[in-house]
This record gives sequence, structure tokens and C-alpha cells, in this order.
Amino acid sequence: MPRRRREVSAAAADRHPPVSRALWNGAAIALLSTGLAFGLYWFTAAPGLTWAHDGADGGDLLAAALTGGVPHPSGYPLYTALLQGWLRIGQALAPSAEAARLGNLFSALAAALSAGVTALVARYLIGPVPGRQAIALATALLWTVSPLQWSQALITEVYALHMLLAALLAWTVLTQSRGLLLVAAVMALGLANHLTFALLLPAAGYWLWRGSAHPRTAQPVALALVSGLSLLVLLYARIPVAAAGEGSPPPVNWGYADGWEGFWWLVSGAAYRGYLADLSGAGVAARIGGWAQTLTGQYTVVGLALAGLGLMLWDRRRPALRTFGLLWALPVSAYAVAYSTWDSRIYLLPATWMLALWLGSGLSVLAAWLWDRRDGRALWAGYAPAVIALVAVATLVATRLPEMSLRQDDEARAYLADVVATLEPESIVVSGADAETFALWYGAWGSGVLLEKAPGAMLVNYALYQFPWYGRLLGDLYPATPGVSAGLDALLAENDGRRPVYFTELLDVVPRETLSPAGPLWRYTP
Repeated sequence: MPRRRREVSAAAADRHPPVSRALWNGAAIALLSTGLAFGLYWFTAAPGLTWAHDGADGGDLLAAALTGGVPHPSGYPLYTALLQGWLRIGQALAPSAEAARLGNLFSALAAALSAGVTALVARYLIGPVPGRQAIALATALLWTVSPLQWSQALITEVYALHMLLAALLAWTVLTQSRGLLLVAAVMALGLANHLTFALLLPAAGYWLWRGSAHPRTAQPVALALVSGLSLLVLLYARIPVAAAGEGSPPPVNWGYADGWEGFWWLVSGAAYRGYLADLSGAGVAARIGGWAQTLTGQYTVVGLALAGLGLMLWDRRRPALRTFGLLWALPVSAYAVAYSTWDSRIYLLPATWMLALWLGSGLSVLAAWLWDRRDGRALWAGYAPAVIALVAVATLVATRLPEMSLRQDDEARAYLADVVATLEPESIVVSGADAETFALWYGAWGSGVLLEKAPGAMLVNYALYQFPWYGRLLGDLYPATPGVSAGLDALLAENDGRRPVYFTELLDVVPRETLSPAGPLWRYTP
């Protein structure tokens, strides 16, 4: 057969592969993406408790999972249940493994699986172009090494699972939309993990309504809705059951949600509503600047340009897909801009994921363009964009590794060790900031080292006294301690001279002259 005919035959086979071959190719790319991502995350994950990469909440999540409790709003029932099971299995298989390290690896696994699903979605959307498999792999790996995603894969946090479920939602909607029950299940799981998952539902709903798989009768939709809502209710039912405890409440028990009032306070995020109130021009402008900087920094300016090219392709050839992409990215972008916290950029993860898909489509445009103009040149001409993208992935890993890697991170662990060395038995420790509070909670109810060194120690968070449920919880946890449920002033007055009291930081409500340095803490001496 002449060479030109062999080229045409090869191209035709790539465009119309047998079903079994197509399934195999997709699975192979997904497994390869997952394996490479997990290897990178395993190597760079924090060795234990960490505050890095906005990871201060890890101590709270770990302590809640290990005590069967309820973490901070919105309670994250799916994540907590999965983390609890993961820790039990991990500690059974490796009894010497630190719980915090296992929690970090849970995020690494979830993030790696999101890379595999991303490869499947990218491969489906790219279509039959030269180097399709390599472009899908490059898309998944570019997502893997994007700083926002990489950072959350190395710590104990909810966002790696959040993005796995987001990628699964896009995959089920775009490629498996006839399975409405599956779509409803993914939606329920996503909402049970993080409530901002609701921001992705307009895009999913639009595609299901607009697509060819739009149901002809109401029965499939009703069945899917009932099934999804039932699963969602079942998952959130974990919260009041856990809050009530077995005989006594768990020590990590936000909202003390054994009744409706506490449950609604927790799941509605009542404590955080004030962060949506700062809509001043200067505040919004600063967050818009952060939004632009975050999106640009994920894939560099070149990657952003390729993403723009991919979006143009969707706009010209698949306008419904363009609308889906915009409905996916814009709500989370608006929320991140409106939410006035220093770490609000983390909510942009779904938007940066969509950027990766647009980037992959941009690479496919270049691949098709080069293939059509290769003339008599080598067959690999159309594969050049994918090869360059894979080289770019390796370059990004090398350049970003020193900043992203947490292999040597020891700040939180060192702080906890110093606290443990300072405390005495029966100490009262008063904290305010999240990082120190959650590190103490992990030390007491996660690893257990704090209570081993200082048995009878009592941990109190000054900031939580503003909520009625917290005084009630402390009263039930420490019924023999006078004044504990009434507030900080009563606690200090009633226990003057009875128990040593330490503060993790200087508070305006405590006279400076009553505090003296003691290791990383402040000893209270009235």
C-alpha cells in the first residue's frame, strides 16, 4: 500500500475506532492520568498536620472524623463519613500511620481520581483529532499541576473530593446524560460534600434540558428527583445523629445540631453570612483582581490564550457547549468575588477546571490545523501541540515543586509538640484563631498526644462563646467545671487558683499584665 493511503487509513481508524478499542483507550488514558497524578501528590503531600495551602481546617476535620463528630459549617456529612471510613481502614492496615498523613493522602487520592475523570471528559469533548489521547492526557495533567488543585491535593480538606464530584457531574451530564438516576446521585453527593456544588447545577440542568437526551415524559425526571433528594436527606441525617452522640456528645460538635435550630445554623452557614456583606467598590475590585490573577496563574498566559482559543471553538461550532461552560464557570466566579475572605479564591476550582477543558480544546484546534497543512511532512506533525503540552507539564512540575511541595512542612506539628511539652494536667486552654484551635483539637481528639501528656485538659474556643449552642456543648462535655457554659469571664473567675489556665494568643478582653509567656502559649496569672 502506498504511504499516502496508509496515512489516510490510519487517520480514518483514529476517527472511527472500534467500540472496544475506544473504551480501552479511554480507560487507559484515565488510569494513566490518575496514576501520574497520585504519584505526584503522594510525593509532595504533607507528612502530618499542616497549616499550609489554607489547610488550617484539617485538624477540625480529622478530629471530627475520629470522634464521630460534626466539623465546621456546613457539616460536610459525605466528606466526614468517607474520611472516617478511610482513617479506620488506613489505621487497621498501617497502625503506625499518623491520622493526619492518612487524611492528606485521602485528598491526594480524590484529586488524582479527578484527573482521571478529567481525561475522560477531555477525550470526549476533543473528538477525533490527531493526538487525541495525548491531548486528553495533557489536559488532565495540566489540571493536575495547576496550583489551586495541586495545593488542595496535599492537605486534609474537602475540596479535592469537591472537584472529583464536580468532574463526575460533568462526565455524567455530558457523556452519560441518559442515566438521570446517575446524574441525580452525583448531584446529591456533591451537595452533601460542599454546598457551593449548587453553583454547578444551572450548567448541568441546562445541558440536560438542551441536549438530545431530554426526557419525553415526566416520570424519569420525577424518579431521579425523588432518588436524589432521598439520598441527600439520608446523608445529611448523619449530622443530628452524630451530634446527639451515644450517651454524651462528641467533643467536635459544631452547632450541637441534635435539634432543628442547631442543624439549620450549621447547614445554612449562618456563621459565615457576614462574609457576603462586603460589596464595597474597593473590596469587590480587589477580589476581581485576585480572580484574574488566580485564573491566569493556573496555566500561564500561554495556557490562558489556548483556553480562549478553545472557547472560541465551542462558540463557533458547539454553542450549546459554550453556554454550558459559561454557566459552569461564571456562577462560581461571581461567588468567589462576592465572598469576602482572604482564601475565597479556593471557590474558583471549578472555573479553573473548565479552563483546562477549554485549553485542551485549544490544543485540538492547533493539532487539526497542523494535520491539515502537513503536506508531505511526517505523520507526527499534528501531534506536536500535545507533545509540547506534555513537555510544558514537566516544566511546570519542576518550576512549581519548591513552592507546592509540603514534604518538609512541619510548622503545625512543631507547634502542637511545643504545646504538649508546655501544658500541665487539668489545664484550661483558651484559643481564638482557627489554626491554633484546630491543631489543639487534633492533638486532643485526633492523635491523642495532648491528653496523654496533660490528662484532664479542657479546650475552650473564645470566639465560639458568641453562639448559644457552644455554651451548652461545653456544659455537657465538662459538667464538673464551674462557669464553663456561662462565658470566658465566668470560667476564669470560677476556676481562679483551681486549674492552670493558658491562652494561645493575646486577647483584648484579658489584661496584658495577667499573661506571661510559656512556650508557644501565655500563662494566665490573675
